[in-house]
Amino acid sequence: MSLRQTIKRHFKIISLLQNRPMSFEELQNEISMDPDASEDRLLTSQRTFQRDILEIASIHQIVITSDKSRKVYYIEDNYEDSIAQRLRENYDIINAIRLSKGVGESLYFEQRKALGTQRMADLLKAIQDKKEIKFEYQKFWDASFSKRIVQPIALKEAKNRWYLIGRDKKDDIIKNFSLDRISSLNITDKSFKHIEYDSHLAFKDCFGIINGTNDKVSKIVLAFKVDQGRYIKSLPLHHSQKLISQTENEIRFEYKLKPTFDFVQEVLSHGSDVEVIAPLSLRKKIADKLKAAIARYK
Repeated sequence: MSLRQTIKRHFKIISLLQNRPMSFEELQNEISMDPDASEDRLLTSQRTFQRDILEIASIHQIVITSDKSRKVYYIEDNYEDSIAQRLRENYDIINAIRLSKGVGESLYFEQRKALGTQRMADLLKAIQDKKEIKFEYQKFWDASFSKRIVQPIALKEAKNRWYLIGRDKKDDIIKNFSLDRISSLNITDKSFKHIEYDSHLAFKDCFGIINGTNDKVSKIVLAFKVDQGRYIKSLPLHHSQKLISQTENEIRFEYKLKPTFDFVQEVLSHGSDVEVIAPLSLRKKIADKLKAAIARYK
């Protein structure tokens, strides 16, 4: 059996058990509905399924447990980490694209510029090998190009973009570079020493890609209109989001983060559907920006 077939079967099992607990027989019945079930040998014996469970735990870091009283299998709550979850989601998308062929225009994608993800493999290798990189970079604000020599540290996703975090040799400052604005990338033979920089810690209390080095973490309270609040409840703005109250008219959430430019822009994007309750400094900043926006229409 090929590795491709095994991985596809793994993802199929994970995808089904994400929906609800199932018995082995129910899993086999659901898998049999896949058009490629026979060709890709997705249907298995109980013995192979038990081996799949062990491999899924080892490879995908997802634990599948059995409830013997109900004779069903299920995924342990809160076990799937962000990387495993993203892998599964991407597989679901790829599989949906494959299945949509010949079914007409059944999938609609946003029209957007390429994200520069074709450079991710090279950048990750440079990070792993601690090799300096050279590239041309186009700034967002003035569209000018500049040549950069950077010591790469990590890659970070924010608002559907990918960014390189690295130390710019020009001034030895750690900066963020959007991958879609990098061109003429070259991995040099020049090595650099380990940089003491914890990317996860640096962005833990931030929203987006601006880490707000000079900003302090604040307790922020936002009140959303009920309809928008339900949406925010299902898709949190930040990992620190905490529901603190809910009425017929509004839903309030608390956040602990740095109120950087990225977060201010996010709050403004919700218009009249949100009100900043605390802190007063952020409430005033948002109010001033809304007043300035209204002034442009007079």
